[in-house]
Formats: sequence, structure tokens, C-alpha cells
Amino acid sequence: MWKLLILAILIAAPVFAQAPATGQYLLRIEVVRSGFTFQNMTEDEGRLLMQHAAYLKTLMDDGKLTFAGQVFDPKGLWGVIVVNAPNAASATEILNGDPGMKAKILRGEIIPFRTVFAK
Repeated sequence: MWKLLILAILIAAPVFAQAPATGQYLLRIEVVRSGFTFQNMTEDEGRLLMQHAAYLKTLMDDGKLTFAGQVFDPKGLWGVIVVNAPNAASATEILNGDPGMKAKILRGEIIPFRTVFAK
């Protein structure tokens, strides 16, 4: 049994040692304003966040969005967006194309990502 387990690990090791796939990127975004909540957002923030949601829907329709979600962190709300892009520069274009980024109410970072399991 141990020999079989060791053999499986040795065979699988090169798969796990590979560099992350460059076809997906995680965009971690957050509202710039400290203390932002959905309950205290301004009219302007609300309008821009509706445009942000419409932009994400467009990305999904174009096959560029894998998923998007909200993280209710006690330290502050932030979002996770996984996009399909051939390289980091393309992912940066997607992030910078967001109306919230353009209006500077959102900030974000780009992290190489690979979906391992999906439903």
C-alpha cells in the first residue's frame, strides 16, 4: 500500500510543480472608501456599482468571466472575480475597463489563478 502511495505521489509531483496556468486571473477588488457598506453607499457609488455589475455581465456574456462574488470580511467588503485572459496584460485591461476602476471608487489587484475543480 505504501509503495503504491509513493508511486502515485512521484507520478503526480510534476503536475503540482508546474507554474500556474496563465489562462485565468483572480481580480481582488475593493471599494476605496474606508468604512463602505451597502447601507451607507452614496448615490454616486450606487450608480457606479450598478455599472460595475453590468460590466461583469458583459464579461460573462463574452466568455471572459468564470465567476464573481462578494466576500463579507469583517475587515471590509471586497470582491473576487475570476477572468479568462491569455496574459496578465489582458487581465489588467479587463480590470481597468471596469467603470468602478475608471471612476476610482474601486481598486484591485491581479493574481494568476487556476480553477482546479468546478461544478
